[in-house]
Amino acid sequence: MQAVADALGVDRTTLNYYVGDREGLLELVVADLFDAELRDFALPADAHWADVLRAYGKALHRGVVHLRATAAVVQLRGANSLALAERVLAALAAAGFSAEDGGHILSMVSGVAYTAARDLLGGDHSRSHHTSEVTRVLGEVAAGRFPLLGDVIANRAVAGTADDFEFSLDVVIDGLQLRLSRQQGTT
Repeated sequence: MQAVADALGVDRTTLNYYVGDREGLLELVVADLFDAELRDFALPADAHWADVLRAYGKALHRGVVHLRATAAVVQLRGANSLALAERVLAALAAAGFSAEDGGHILSMVSGVAYTAARDLLGGDHSRSHHTSEVTRVLGEVAAGRFPLLGDVIANRAVAGTADDFEFSLDVVIDGLQLRLSRQQGTT
């Protein structure tokens, strides 16, 4: 913290006042890097809302993975990331979602993207940790007691988390399409 304060030409107490601690500084740096990562990303113009939302989710996922950051420290703070979020909200509003729904949708897709990225990076609570824990417990019970769960775990060991992310994003978008159809009375 002292080195950063010296480089900025401010007193360390001033830096601590505005940034807090080392973790606060790290959050700001990662948020800035994340915003820069999204600077040149363009959502598809005049595309269907689902395509815009899918591209947004993939951009967030790619940004977190590229920065090798954890979901806990990546936040939308800069103008570039906020512009992308605004573009997604505009596409959702044009499709008929309310502003409140749009906020929920952004949070949900962000959560899916961040969680999948964290799992891919092997975070403390990653999918591989949960899978190994379930595998351990399955090894302690009678063989064949939970055959379907055993199949799921065996398939997870083979499948990559990129597949999990695509599946999760598909489920979210399919569910939103069904919700929108119901709201518009077209189902």
